[in-house]
Amino acid sequence: MPDNRSEGTIHKTTKYVFTVRVLEVLVIVLLAVIAVIPGVLHIMYRADAQVALGNARLVRTALDMTGLEAYADNRPLSNPASKSGITEEAYQNVLLTSKIPGDFWVTQVDESGYEVLRFIYREGDYIVICQADPVSYEVLRAETYIDTRSNEE
Repeated sequence: MPDNRSEGTIHKTTKYVFTVRVLEVLVIVLLAVIAVIPGVLHIMYRADAQVALGNARLVRTALDMTGLEAYADNRPLSNPASKSGITEEAYQNVLLTSKIPGDFWVTQVDESGYEVLRFIYREGDYIVICQADPVSYEVLRAETYIDTRSNEE
């Protein structure tokens, strides 16, 4: 029995099947990429948060050491009127000792004024809130969605 299909029809069908297979593979690859990206971003954010936490612990140690030095020299440590919450000398000492890339603010000291009970450390998009009793660290990721400040100042 002779084949009724022409050679052109077979070629078009083969081309069509090849195109469908390529599109199927492309869709599968794109779905895999879309499924992997959130996990990778989560791992990256977690790693950055761990770095910020480590630097906040360095600040905690430097603050404790600076408080002991200030107490031994009978110098004040806390200064509620300053931006950082401690004296400028103590602030510079903490920055020099810890070599942190971020900034910190002391928000609470004990009655003597030499032991830091609470401070905030900020590094990039991460904010670490540190508390002395009980010792705890809370790492938050700050992301600006809308900024309404004008450039004309």
